[in-house]
Amino acid sequence: MDRLPGQTRFARATARRRQSRREVLACAAGAFAAGPLTVGCGPAPGPPGPVQSGNPRRSGTYTVRVQVWGDAQDKDVYENILADYNAAHADIKIENDHQPATEPGTLGYYDKFTAGLAAGTAPDLAYFQGWMWQQYAGKGALQPVDELASRDRWSAPWPAAEAYDLQTTFRGKRYLSPSNSGTMVMYYVKEYFDKLGIPYPAETWTYTEFQDLCRRLTRPLDGRQVYAYQWNSGYLRNTPWWRMNSQLEWDRIAEPRKAHWNAPAIIEAYQYQLYDSQYKLRISPTQELLAADASYNRIELGGVVMKLEGPRFLPCMWGTQAKRPGGTPFDVQLLPRAKASKTPHLNLIEGQAMTKMSKDKEAAWDVMKWIAGDNGQLRIAEGGRMCNVPDAIRKLWLPAVKSKYNLVNAEVFLKAVDLGTINLVAEVTEDVINRAAGLGQAITDLRDGKVTAKDALDAVQPKIQHVLDGYWAAQSSGK
Repeated sequence: MDRLPGQTRFARATARRRQSRREVLACAAGAFAAGPLTVGCGPAPGPPGPVQSGNPRRSGTYTVRVQVWGDAQDKDVYENILADYNAAHADIKIENDHQPATEPGTLGYYDKFTAGLAAGTAPDLAYFQGWMWQQYAGKGALQPVDELASRDRWSAPWPAAEAYDLQTTFRGKRYLSPSNSGTMVMYYVKEYFDKLGIPYPAETWTYTEFQDLCRRLTRPLDGRQVYAYQWNSGYLRNTPWWRMNSQLEWDRIAEPRKAHWNAPAIIEAYQYQLYDSQYKLRISPTQELLAADASYNRIELGGVVMKLEGPRFLPCMWGTQAKRPGGTPFDVQLLPRAKASKTPHLNLIEGQAMTKMSKDKEAAWDVMKWIAGDNGQLRIAEGGRMCNVPDAIRKLWLPAVKSKYNLVNAEVFLKAVDLGTINLVAEVTEDVINRAAGLGQAITDLRDGKVTAKDALDAVQPKIQHVLDGYWAAQSSGK
């Protein structure tokens, strides 16, 4: 049976990666750029005192190289972490290797990491999305940290929650230390509810109520067409819409063996989200309209009332980075309830993993703990990212965003942590499924009105299963 692209060489595993980290976090760069954040427990400290935390003490200085995303926000945050850490240590130093996201004609972030592995120049630590590092662990390139964590009795960045377990462990071993998280919740523009005398969405609202609101809120208002809902394309962000009806697209989220992509609940969810919303019910701007007019038909520009987004979208709505002059008064709410007893919410976790190539794993481990601990999390919150675990989110991040964005329901981001999950974690990533089975193109064709959800998913289901079967056959044969 044919082997999947990327199953033999690291360089082939991500060479055709299409979707950058920033495409799913739309209004990222420059967030919180207007000035330092004031956090709940006081102002950001200066460099800490010279307290050596590495173990054992070294005869010389070991430099821990950390591969980091190169955008403006992450660069500033990790340079501050570097300054703090280096001031506090005598024999361990951090050196940041800032790498860009994927851009046309250049190697992307993961391509650079892959190239470093192949050349024997990989960093000690790499900053990963929680659903993208498993392919490297499966090939033996990453170092499990279970023994170090057990020895130090350190479990701070690993709450007992599904999203954390799925995105930090692989085949029973712990690899990723979360540095930040991001729950996806429903944003809504308050002014349209106010003008129509409609109550804001309540935490107990249902999927039926959401659909009813979509009908009621779509109308001409103040001389312009207002749409109730702005859909998200692709696989990842649409995941909650069928899982809230207790349907899983796999037999299991971690390393699935069976695909269930043409299950009725998934077809129904995609049909509503990407086809009916645009072409039948007309509660959403069409893809053609979005492409033709980039100045209005989006929630951050005032043409849409509701949209599923994460914390990185906050600056697009309010403050100095707002896309609409003067900003858009808004708030957030949990997703509506359906058949599931608890509505799943995406919690996108990112953090550091240690490479097997690190020549001083004790030093790398010490840096991991610093980033995930109080010192690192203060800098994470200061830079605008949602902290790694609930306690840090509550203490450092929430007080700042409540004030900065005038949010009443900011705690919704924290509540969604307990409901958090992810779409897929495996060596067979979403990118592989999109590329090798055509899922991404099928969803795009649905979004563009070329095909119904049933036709699209009935066609792609056997292809996805073929990809899974090929992968597991290769695993069984030791290839």
